[in-house]
Amino acid sequence: MAREIGKAGKTLYKRLLRIAAVFGGVGLAIWLLIKLTAPWMGALALPLALLAVVRMLQDKEVERLVVASARGYRGEAQVGRVLSGLPSTWKVYHDVDLGGENADHVVVGPAGVFNVEVKNYTGPVEVRPNGLWVRGQRRDDLVRQAWRQAHKLQELLGVEVQPILVFWGKKVNGQVGRLWVMGEEDLLPHLKALPPRLTFAEAKQIGEVLERRVR
Repeated sequence: MAREIGKAGKTLYKRLLRIAAVFGGVGLAIWLLIKLTAPWMGALALPLALLAVVRMLQDKEVERLVVASARGYRGEAQVGRVLSGLPSTWKVYHDVDLGGENADHVVVGPAGVFNVEVKNYTGPVEVRPNGLWVRGQRRDDLVRQAWRQAHKLQELLGVEVQPILVFWGKKVNGQVGRLWVMGEEDLLPHLKALPPRLTFAEAKQIGEVLERRVR
């Protein structure tokens, strides 16, 4: 089993907790307001408070934020569990701070350093040598994100970092240029099949830098 540093999906988990706290606070405030200003409606205080929270969740922007955060967390957590199945010569760093954004998983092993960016989308994903399509729309932004994070890590660590874009629950496996795009089932076989290129001393030095960046 690979050694894991940090918790997969920690940033999104914290975001979901903050959202829940806001909704809980609003519901509690409404409940208290009814109890204090209209005690004769006491029996309706809780249902009205719950109704207000439900109405908030029905707002399109709020719903989009909650669903995206929940799906993102699930994808990162599941891929984190997959990566834990790597051999003990590998280390997996979850939620690495890159300054203004975070890398979902940074994997360090004999084959090198890899930035594993996770997406959990509905709809079809199509991988072509000249582009990536999700639900029929070209998503150059996802390709740029993967390379941007890899370049930031490369500047931080002083070694080449290979990005891998993983779509949770999708049967895809291909390349957009030099960017590997795959489903989680192909991730471990892909990493294990790569030839060794990193020494133990190099991996240790890289790990010391990454550990200070784990959120």
